[in-house]
Amino acid sequence: MALIGKIREKSWLLVAVIGIAMLAFIMGDFDFFNGGGAQEDNYGIGTVDGEKVNEQEYQNMLQNARQNIFQSKQQQNPGQRAEFTEQDEKNARRQAWQAAVAGQLVDKELEEIGLIVDEFELENVLYGQNGFDPSTFSTQFTDSVTGEFAPDQLRQALNQLQESNDPQQQERYKSIMDYVRELRISEKYSALLTSGVHATTLEAKEEYEAKKEVKNVSYVYQNFTKVPQDAIGEITDEEVKAYYEEHKTEEQYKQSPSRKLVYFSVPVAPAKADTAKAMDILQRVKPKFKATENDSMFVLRYSDVKEFSSDSTAMARPAAPGVQGATYPASIADEIESAEPGDVVGPYISRSGIKVSKILRFANEKTASVRHILLKAKGDDEMAKAKTKADSIIRVIKSKNNFEEMVTEFSEDPGSVNNGGKYEDFTEGKMVPAFNDFSFEKPIGTLGKVETSFGIHIIEVLDRKEAKRPILANIVKNVEPSKTTVDDVKSKASDYIYQLDDKMTNSSIEEKRTIFDTFAVDNQYTVRTVTFQDENPQANGFGELAEGDLMRLAYRDGAEEGDLSSAPIRDDNRIIVAMLSNIVEEGVPSFEAVEARMKSEVRKEKQAQYLKDQMVGRDDLEALAKEMNARFETEGLTFSASNVAVGREPKIIGTAFSGLIDGQKSVPVKGNSGVFVLRVESTQPAEETTDFSTEKTQIKSQRVSTVKQRYRSALLNGADVIDNRKLRSYGIR
Repeated sequence: MALIGKIREKSWLLVAVIGIAMLAFIMGDFDFFNGGGAQEDNYGIGTVDGEKVNEQEYQNMLQNARQNIFQSKQQQNPGQRAEFTEQDEKNARRQAWQAAVAGQLVDKELEEIGLIVDEFELENVLYGQNGFDPSTFSTQFTDSVTGEFAPDQLRQALNQLQESNDPQQQERYKSIMDYVRELRISEKYSALLTSGVHATTLEAKEEYEAKKEVKNVSYVYQNFTKVPQDAIGEITDEEVKAYYEEHKTEEQYKQSPSRKLVYFSVPVAPAKADTAKAMDILQRVKPKFKATENDSMFVLRYSDVKEFSSDSTAMARPAAPGVQGATYPASIADEIESAEPGDVVGPYISRSGIKVSKILRFANEKTASVRHILLKAKGDDEMAKAKTKADSIIRVIKSKNNFEEMVTEFSEDPGSVNNGGKYEDFTEGKMVPAFNDFSFEKPIGTLGKVETSFGIHIIEVLDRKEAKRPILANIVKNVEPSKTTVDDVKSKASDYIYQLDDKMTNSSIEEKRTIFDTFAVDNQYTVRTVTFQDENPQANGFGELAEGDLMRLAYRDGAEEGDLSSAPIRDDNRIIVAMLSNIVEEGVPSFEAVEARMKSEVRKEKQAQYLKDQMVGRDDLEALAKEMNARFETEGLTFSASNVAVGREPKIIGTAFSGLIDGQKSVPVKGNSGVFVLRVESTQPAEETTDFSTEKTQIKSQRVSTVKQRYRSALLNGADVIDNRKLRSYGIR
């Protein structure tokens, strides 16, 4: 239940809450509500099949992952300072977690099968004796003359470490022994896993035929999106519920345990007083800015945006749609453009904050306006054809003065075809070199062609201008909401919680969901959702404090569907009001959880049936395609292909190889995104052979590689893994 609003009218409750809090503080670790004793930690940072993940091993792996990521960034950008970003930290934590969990699962496997490396085997692997190959660690020690493995050098180095009185050297010796032992165990485990991998001659023959036999087919394909809405009508609740009853136990709909929150955000925007404060500061800075002779130091000292440049890169232009780089509002363009070097203009509101701008100097900027027609081409043959076509188009334009008509008919440039082919007032250097040179060097009115990496451009130079542009130094003040502004928004959000709590009293969970959605919409807020998967709860797009508050709402002891956040949740420049909407248990989903997905599937079923009815019994496929405005494709398919001309539609390949003989047509078939009907025109059999050794070797090699790469992920998929790092960090579980 929400508390904030209630406390306003029940001051005794406030006293009670404070009293309980003080008592809990005084009693320290004593569990006041559970009769004493610290709460048992059943999860740690997480569990694997009910056993806690070793936190120390995870921390070691995390440190290694951080170092590896940092070193990799240094190697990629030698000579530059590498920065370890927030995303790098997330990647390191993900890698360390996966390694720790997989390592624990592998250790359990090794223990169950009794796989070990004893001292005798370790000795032989270290020094490559008694028929054992030396460890990859050992082979670092080589003879300087022969380049061969030098076991005596390794033995001497290890003896020095083992006999040293330095604890660090002894620890290093132990680490080396553990590393070589683990490496050997991993090799043996991998050998066990792959020893049973093989490929039969029959499998090799099927692989050979799948690659070599070709079915030449024709087919008509129509996408579901082409079906008119009125052709299938509205999808009724009864239809969706019937589909749910028939399909709810399918694997694709199986749900994982999770918690879903709904929320809306009240923005925390600066008030007029906050803007006025920033304006006042800049008014006081303005005369000092005008008087200073060291503009760069002044900007670095007083501006919230630490940027200064006095060359052409700082050239500013009036703000307008599509204008990039430094800009100033069109409303003060006259003031800036009529100012003298050294003048300071502002303060004024800009995209980046409140500004005052000092005019350092003015520079001239050239712009050009052209219109063009693009004929796309790649390679010498296509370029030659495009040039010939361009010459013909130019002759027609010169004789008929119909450039815009030719743009509509021939141009393949989507950026200008709807604008008569025009690019107006672009600066020098913005276009590719050949296009740029023609635009800025040819006389106005020139009509000609140039070749670029895009193809052949037919260009007419329309105009050129030269404008005086200011180069500005800017003092920027970010307008941040004051504490008073934030408190006002918090108070507003608290009142929302109070109102929602009153409206929801004695309501069912379905009614509470409706009340929450309606209240948000009525107050002109957008309702959004965030779902926490129990196995790995996390929320993207929130700061850590807000994420923690949301998780506490979702996972606190006794949490129930319909619970409101007891207080507004601050997340940067917004205040969140949230409700625990759904607690999802593992297994068969509720109808509400999959209603939208199943409604989409019902729609596809009806769309498919409509298209099948259009296609059934039609023999002339090309005529059918024209009548339906559908795609008509002819192509040669192999059974090993993954895609066809219309995209990823494996049923087209399956249908072609389903037993249809040459000249035979399939019935209409529903695919992933549409319906097709297919005819096998001819079959090109694979060349006869009895030697399938190449395919046999390839199949076995691929399977061995797959086993080595995926056995860890297979163990992970088969295990019950709970990632408790987030909840633990927030003190929730």
